[in-house]
Amino acid sequence: MPQFIGSDPSSLCSLLPRAVTLTGVFRDILTRHFIAPTQIENPILRDLIWKNTDDTGILIESVHNWKPSTTEKRPAVIVKRNAYQNRPRGIGDLRMGPHTDKEGFEHFVTYWEGSHTLFCLGGSGAQADLLGAEVQRHMMQFKSPIQVSLDLLSYRVLQAGPVAELEEAQENFVVPITIGYAYEERWVVKPQVPLLSNISLSMILEC
Repeated sequence: MPQFIGSDPSSLCSLLPRAVTLTGVFRDILTRHFIAPTQIENPILRDLIWKNTDDTGILIESVHNWKPSTTEKRPAVIVKRNAYQNRPRGIGDLRMGPHTDKEGFEHFVTYWEGSHTLFCLGGSGAQADLLGAEVQRHMMQFKSPIQVSLDLLSYRVLQAGPVAELEEAQENFVVPITIGYAYEERWVVKPQVPLLSNISLSMILEC
């Protein structure tokens, strides 16, 4: 039966503001899912075993590293991130409530909402549709452990798109699966010198 094998979040949480981090995480989740037949829910797809070699049964790659010519008729999942939207929480992004600590340093916080699309490619429309359903179900059913592991504020499969012919690679079809999420970005400003220490009094008098 399918099971979720996640990543250790301790080394990831501080890197979430970098979109490429989530691209790598989603790719890792998918490679772990397709690494053995027992992980794959649909029996028709159980020969699509991922291997980190050129003869892999299914290609799972980020859009940055994907070359359409290498896909040919091989099934694939291509991971691409979409635009991010900032959702401010407080005035000037200052932390709600006490925004300074005991040392007088200011704490800031803001929310980011973003999404990734997982393009499920197949040599036929039916294969792309089955692969899309497999990916959608896995990424949705393991919503809770994924959200907890990545310390996300929200996580959800937003849309499973229709089957379409892929323009970049002939004789291939694609089903896009879009995942939306939100996370909190926090930071502290620690001035190293007084803000006005470098302003010349003579410059002020001349203005």
